[in-house]
Amino acid sequence: MIKTPLLYAIGIGLLCSAPAFAQTGGNTYPLDPLSAAEMKKVVQILKDSKTTTGKDIFNIINLKEPPKSEVLAYKPGAHTRREAFTSFYDYSKNGVTEAVVDLNAEKVISVKNIPNVIGMGLEADSVANIIVRKDKAWVAALKKRGISIDSVTHRSIFVGDIGIAPIGHREQMVIARRKKNNVDIEGLMAYTDFTTGKILKIVDEANAFSDKTDLYYFNKDSVKETLPAPKPLMITQPQGHTFAVNGHEITWQNWQLRYGVDNREGLVIYDVRFNDNGKERSIMYRGSMPEMVVPYGSPDLFQATYNFFDAGEYRLGQGTAQSLTPGADAPENAEYMPAILHRENGTPFQVDRAVAVYEEYGGVLWRHGTVSRRATNLVIKYYTMIENYDYAFTWRFKEDGTIDVDIELTGIVEVKGVHRTTEMSMGINKNDYSYQGHSFGTLVHKHVEAINHQHFFVFRLDMDIDGAQNNSVMEMNSKAVPPGKDNPYQNAFYVDDTMFMNEKEAQRDVNYQSARNWHVVNNKEMNDFGGHVGYMLMPGGQAKTFVPQTSLLCKKAGFLNHQFWVTQYHENEIYPAGKYPASNKVYDGLPEWTAKNREIGDNDVVLWYVAGITHIVRPEEWPIMSVHHMGFTLMPFGFFSSNPTYGNSNPEFIKQQFKPVEKKQVGSDIDHQ
Repeated sequence: MIKTPLLYAIGIGLLCSAPAFAQTGGNTYPLDPLSAAEMKKVVQILKDSKTTTGKDIFNIINLKEPPKSEVLAYKPGAHTRREAFTSFYDYSKNGVTEAVVDLNAEKVISVKNIPNVIGMGLEADSVANIIVRKDKAWVAALKKRGISIDSVTHRSIFVGDIGIAPIGHREQMVIARRKKNNVDIEGLMAYTDFTTGKILKIVDEANAFSDKTDLYYFNKDSVKETLPAPKPLMITQPQGHTFAVNGHEITWQNWQLRYGVDNREGLVIYDVRFNDNGKERSIMYRGSMPEMVVPYGSPDLFQATYNFFDAGEYRLGQGTAQSLTPGADAPENAEYMPAILHRENGTPFQVDRAVAVYEEYGGVLWRHGTVSRRATNLVIKYYTMIENYDYAFTWRFKEDGTIDVDIELTGIVEVKGVHRTTEMSMGINKNDYSYQGHSFGTLVHKHVEAINHQHFFVFRLDMDIDGAQNNSVMEMNSKAVPPGKDNPYQNAFYVDDTMFMNEKEAQRDVNYQSARNWHVVNNKEMNDFGGHVGYMLMPGGQAKTFVPQTSLLCKKAGFLNHQFWVTQYHENEIYPAGKYPASNKVYDGLPEWTAKNREIGDNDVVLWYVAGITHIVRPEEWPIMSVHHMGFTLMPFGFFSSNPTYGNSNPEFIKQQFKPVEKKQVGSDIDHQ
């Protein structure tokens, strides 16, 4: 049937519209995120109790998740605690304050002042412009370059352990750039103490590039559509989608799970279960990406401070989050779910299309000869923008029990101004940073270098294979049998399973030569063949950090020392670089937790996977970067005793549209297969 343009537009509009519900209260499940009304109530309770001053900047207003045991024991309709965790600070004071608010009792139940730590920020740190404009030495340093203070704007980044301010002061490195221009004035930086509102030190490097340049920077308002679009490729579901959404619960085929959008971690997947022939089986209690770091590889001072902890320092940019774009960020058959986030002043706002949920064609599920089954996947997708970079986090649930976790990287790469105009001039440009004739980036325009850098995403996976207890983790390495009587034809290999008994044993790295995977098993539950039921984590493409363990970065981001970690479950161990990684000389996270060397051999365990990529920028990634994918897979290994999709059917409409091939066809003198 050919649809008229009007009917087609109406249909797409219905598919792309947000659900007719908004989060305004009435939550019934213990893990449902805070509603807008609850966030407002939290802020008001803090003000009424004089816990906040009115000048405070909110790091976080989040649900304080109830203890795991309470959630697992929860029955629909039962009373549950409803608490909010908040963290806030005042520029003029050292440290941050944490408070917990009981929403049922409408009162503050705990207040904790934490000295010598630095809270998150993004919007409020625009005060950098105000502070440095008042400093005569800064104005003079710009004037020396022929630049007026009125012609520039400023930006700032956390300096961490490179800083010189007193511990606990909110110190940042400030740099200038010309207005309406997106390349920094190189070589001029100011250590700036936001707590005192003063510049501590100006670094003025000679011969750095500070000229004007047209860098062809991406501008959304001037994007021109010069190439015609392909002919329509429409994704429709005339009978509606198969999944069902009830609040934050999603059910699809044999899958059942919950989701939420956390004001620091972004998309969180909760309570993943699989219905195995009528038996509901748990797989994962909570999965999220609670921290990431993006270290840059040029040896100059400003790039050395470019170690963005995008979750722990900037909470994934969610204070300025915007809706997904239907048909591009997610296909037109997606259903979009709203989320309530908050700005740094504590005001909640709703992102109407925060999370996309949809079914997608997944290729071939399985086939042999002419017997083939079509795969369909359930997809949950969340996009965020952190300054220049955009990231998508996608959880893909497959019919055979596999969970693929996919990260998309796009947006605008970080650039700096340089003297050279071609790569051929590298060897003679003594004023540009280089090492033995090698640059630390790629020219993407004249005088514009995109810097070598890496991205590391830390995933926290609280696996509950057939229950929260009695879980263990084994490492699987494939090994060749040495030539000899046990391997006379030199072709034999086997899998060596090593069970981790404590946390230090489980600090491991990817090894593609041995096809290394990690197998989470339930020690008490067996499949039909006497094997432990379990899931394995299969690494995707990977990168190791170039930063040594003795570096300041690795003191702060100790999770970079290994690509895989296992910890004994503890409800307060969420953030692998600690709660406040912007702090100077303050260390917390995975290395500190695992130093306890707790038992994990038969326990409630949490997997930590550090997904990494080294980004050597291509000229083709300017002025905007095409999407790059990376990720990992959680795959059942012995969880089932046979292929759980063996009885699957192909969709009826395909059977009706394509008839079986006839061996003898009219008008043909040959056989057809």
